[in-house]
Order: sequence, then structure tokens, then C-alpha cells
Amino acid sequence: MSTRLLITLDYELFFGLQTGTVEHCMIRPVSALKQIVDRYDAKLTLFVDAGYLSQLKMQGHGISALETDYGQIREQLTSLVEEGHDVQLHIHPHWEDTRYNGEGWLIDTDRYRLHDFSSDEIERIIGEYKKVLTDIVGDRVFAYRAGGWCMQPFDQIGDALHKHGIWLDSTVYSMGYSPDDIRGFDFRDAPDQAVWRFSHDPVQMHSEGRFLEVAITACRVNPLFYWKYALQKKLARGAFKPFGDGQAMVANSAYYRALLTKPSYSVTSIDGAKAGLLERSYQQMIERRETSVFNVMGHPKALTPDSLLRLDSFLQRHSELQPVTLQAYKDQRPE
Repeated sequence: MSTRLLITLDYELFFGLQTGTVEHCMIRPVSALKQIVDRYDAKLTLFVDAGYLSQLKMQGHGISALETDYGQIREQLTSLVEEGHDVQLHIHPHWEDTRYNGEGWLIDTDRYRLHDFSSDEIERIIGEYKKVLTDIVGDRVFAYRAGGWCMQPFDQIGDALHKHGIWLDSTVYSMGYSPDDIRGFDFRDAPDQAVWRFSHDPVQMHSEGRFLEVAITACRVNPLFYWKYALQKKLARGAFKPFGDGQAMVANSAYYRALLTKPSYSVTSIDGAKAGLLERSYQQMIERRETSVFNVMGHPKALTPDSLLRLDSFLQRHSELQPVTLQAYKDQRPE
């Protein structure tokens, strides 16, 4: 059985003190990435931060900078879909509380998770955000990735996703865990599989479940990697400097302490130095089990020229992989 290759990207700005720009966090890095994947006839699946697009439309009337940003994003997404790439739903609901002051976005992450909203608000947000995407790319949006991996407890959001035609999730990764107060999640009980169905809890298989999980491939990482990763980020120059020009949110100390002191599991990623783990992750996957999917994720804002070169080298070595988008799973839609 051939292994499918998914390249799934969270298409978004930064949420720290500086959001960065659309040009550097989204347009330029995706264009550079597309040049790489085109060589191998691979396709991208973009999980688009639809809350940002919603605010661009709501607050952008008459503001040329915001109208330009929306136009650039719309043009890129439309062009990508026309060339066989995919666009799906990514939700960071803090955009509901974020305002543009004429010079930049005043990010408010007090309500960072969908679970911070009422059930009526959750349903409205999912419906409105999905429509923002379908207005651009048409009726092709059926998959979801939770912002910050925050999708538990799923019962609080599952009915709203189902109501609005979202039946596929790609948030979970094997042994994933974060003790962060705001962005906490626990996937340690997830099946050691690539694809499964679930109903009320994404880490519990249910053969008749109404949702399909296409898990992000996980990679076991030693603390030494994160010490090197932290140093590289601090000294990032040249080919190691990210495309993005913003500042990320800061997690709590327990999150960083865990990464720096004991082995952990990470998503397989093409973000910066993490792209150096592609081969290790692929070999771990092969050794661990026969699988049908190598699901690599990333954030355009966190890509670097070096990480793109590492992806190029990996794709060149592994022509046995079958590139697809999440559209390849439409025939597995639960009844």
C-alpha cells in the first residue's frame, strides 16, 4: 500500500505583540513553498485562519491597508485552488475580540479557545467563518484544524461543526500533550493510527463515528533538539531567518520546561529547524507501523529558506510518497 503525503499548513498571522504582515507571513512564504512542491507535483492543504478574514471584511471597509490584505489573500487562495491545492477551516476565535486601531491589530487572546464562548456563539462563529472561506473558494470546505490544537472537550464544539458540514478533523497527533493554561491539550490516548472515526472524543475511536480524524504525523524528540532549536531561533540569520515578521505568543513556563528536560512528541513540521526532523519522523513512522498517511504540517510564517531546502531534499529522496490533499478523503465521509 502506497503512503499518502499531506502537506498541511496553518495560514495565519502571529498572535503576539506584533502580528506581522500578510505579505511576509502568508503570501511570500506560500509562494516560495509552492515553487518547491511544484517540482514534485505535490499539493498543499491550507487551513486558513478564517477569523482573520472575517475581521478584514468587517473592519476593513474604507481602510486601504486592510482591503489590500484581503485582496492579496483572496487572490492567492483562488489561484491555489485553481491549481489543485486545497483550502480548509482553521479557527482562532480570539479575532472576535481583536480590533484594528488604524496602525495595527490589537490582539486580545483572553478568549483564545472556542470553548471560551457560549454554545450559540460557537455555532455562529463556525458558520460565519466557514462562509468567509466558501465565498472565496466555493463549496469545498469540510475539514477543520483547531487553533493551538485546542479541541477538547470536543462535545462542546462537535455539534456545531457537524451542523455546518465539517466532518473531517486534522488536529490530533500521537502522544501530543501540552500543560499550558491557555493552549492545553491532551492527545496521549489517541490511537497509534493515521486515520480513524470518532464521535464525542477525537482520541477515542468509534467505528460508526460521525467524524473522520486524519492525524498529523508525530515525531519523538529529545530535549537536546529543543535547546538547539531555541538557540537557532535566537540567532536566526540568513537562510535560518523565518519569512514571517511578527512575534509569537508565549506559553507558560511548564510547557517550555517539559520540552527542555525530557523526551516528548512533536508534530512533524517544516517550520524552521523542525524540518530537519522530516527524515527521522518518516523512518520512525515506518518502524512503528504500516501506515497510509505521512501528514506534515507547518506555518508559512515560520518557514525559512533552509527549511524549504530540507523539504526539497526530502521530497527528492522519497518519490514513493503519493501527494494528495484532504479532498482525497471525500469518499470516506461518514454517513
